[in-house]
Amino acid sequence: MYVIIPVLAVAITLLVIQLLSRNTLQRIAYRCEVNMSLVEPDEVATLTYRVYNTSSWPIMFVGFSFQFDDAVEVRESDEWKARHGSHSFLADTYGREVFLMPHSGVKGTIAFSLKHRGSCRLGRIYLETGDYLGLQNEVISRDVDLRVVCTARLSDREPDIRALGGLLGEITARRFICDDPSLVLGYRGYTGREPLKDISWKQTAKLGELMVKNHDFTVDVDTAILVDMEVTDKQNAERCLSLVRTATEYLEGLKIPYSLHSNGDLFETEKGVGRKHLFEIQRRIGESHFTQYFSFDTLVRRVTGTVSGSRGYIVILPCQNPQTEACIAYLNARADVEVCVLISEEEE
Repeated sequence: MYVIIPVLAVAITLLVIQLLSRNTLQRIAYRCEVNMSLVEPDEVATLTYRVYNTSSWPIMFVGFSFQFDDAVEVRESDEWKARHGSHSFLADTYGREVFLMPHSGVKGTIAFSLKHRGSCRLGRIYLETGDYLGLQNEVISRDVDLRVVCTARLSDREPDIRALGGLLGEITARRFICDDPSLVLGYRGYTGREPLKDISWKQTAKLGELMVKNHDFTVDVDTAILVDMEVTDKQNAERCLSLVRTATEYLEGLKIPYSLHSNGDLFETEKGVGRKHLFEIQRRIGESHFTQYFSFDTLVRRVTGTVSGSRGYIVILPCQNPQTEACIAYLNARADVEVCVLISEEEE
């Protein structure tokens, strides 16, 4: 009798554990989120995870862990890594094991950063359920359905906007200039690009050729960044994208609206300024594979063909060659101020 009671107690306990351990994966839900979808290399972001029991029965054992992508670096303390990390020759994982009461869950965070530019899915999450005795365990894995874009690093070289004719230092508004129709300094020959309203018919009759009014200048904005995405080596391409980010942030600091134009997978943006405008450009920089779709000459002619007023240009090139030099000369002939040229090959 004294033997049967302990045996029955153990049997009942094992039966309860067995029943509680059935279909546990269906009773577990999890959610992951990050506090930033756009970062720069080595910038620390935070992954927040929640694992919870959706049923009215306790779950005796839940183990969950994260296996991060190679581009992800966990930025927790050594003590935290020793307590939550598991190392093998295949991969490193970070997680914990818990007991979940009915309709309850656990929450935690993992600080991480991305090592280099690119679009990164963080990795995989592994869920293991069962009992502490290991009699009935189940394991599933899922992709962490989160994507973080890492933009390019800032270049050490700050673009010298004074190269745009040296005019910014002469106006306190720190803006590019465009014609003021109320102030006429003189007259110049008609090139075919000016609107008909600017033609001076009196001067045209005097000189026998079409003449247009040469206006004085007032502050306004039209700044275009042109990026040549010609196929080149990876390091040079990364430096080029760094220059793009540096130039846009420099203009943002001066509150100068700008547009971006490329002959590749940076595509084109409308003129603008502000956090939303900058975010969109930096996202494109992070997702770019530096793919070229058409020639730089085609891009230059397309952009200059849509100008309706004065404009300043910043040209960013991976390298300079006779073709790009001809394009810059073409731009200089049509720009109101000298074209600012940044060459990533010179960054080295």
